Amino acid sequence: MIAGFEFGSRAPLHVRHERVSVRGIDTASWRVLYASDLHLTARREHVGAALLEVVAREGPDAVLLGGDLLDRRSGARVLEDTVRRLESHARVFAVAGNHDERVGRACARNAVRAGGGHWLHDCEQELLRNGSRLQLSSTIRRRGANDGNCVRALIGHDPRIIEAAAPHYDVVFAGHLHGGQCVWWSRAGRLYPGAWFDRWNGLRFDVEGAVLLVSRGAADTLPLRFRCPREVLCCAIAAECTS
Repeated sequence: MIAGFEFGSRAPLHVRHERVSVRGIDTASWRVLYASDLHLTARREHVGAALLEVVAREGPDAVLLGGDLLDRRSGARVLEDTVRRLESHARVFAVAGNHDERVGRACARNAVRAGGGHWLHDCEQELLRNGSRLQLSSTIRRRGANDGNCVRALIGHDPRIIEAAAPHYDVVFAGHLHGGQCVWWSRAGRLYPGAWFDRWNGLRFDVEGAVLLVSRGAADTLPLRFRCPREVLCCAIAAECTS
């Protein structure tokens, strides 16, 4: 076995912990888990089981599924079952990716909703706890007068959404790039050689006051990786310390 080499999406999911500090809020913090690129098929139940294990251990306030949920329509049953099991631990919110569009967005949407989850393309959602507000969006909405003392999170798939979203959101979640799947070196927060083809092929970027977190994804259509672990993001979002 070559060090750092993985084939078959069977290794345990890596959990990447991130922290985002938000200026202008003074209320309780949030912990969310973002998982993108599940690429489920009828034979990939182990991907959903691995995600469930992480969620049970981490105990997030919400689970965010960031697109490319399905690789084939046959994975809809696995997606529905995964969402149902996740919902026993935390509320689940999902968006579509380019693979879901190819398979059929309605197929992914119906599976998420049948499992008890929320499809963010239907409407923006807001979580409330002890006076703290967390807004979850799938499409860009300008920051308004009623968005004060509120964390605004955009749940995306393609990282390029940050280019329009940055002025209006505190944190943007994305996946899609899989870290390039094979990483030979990193420089200035970017992963190469993938960053030669996409400027957002990295882990974390600060853009006009917003934080973009890019997941390397939980699975792949072609399950081959080198020095690029399959992962989920566990993100703590809290008020910026001013003292």
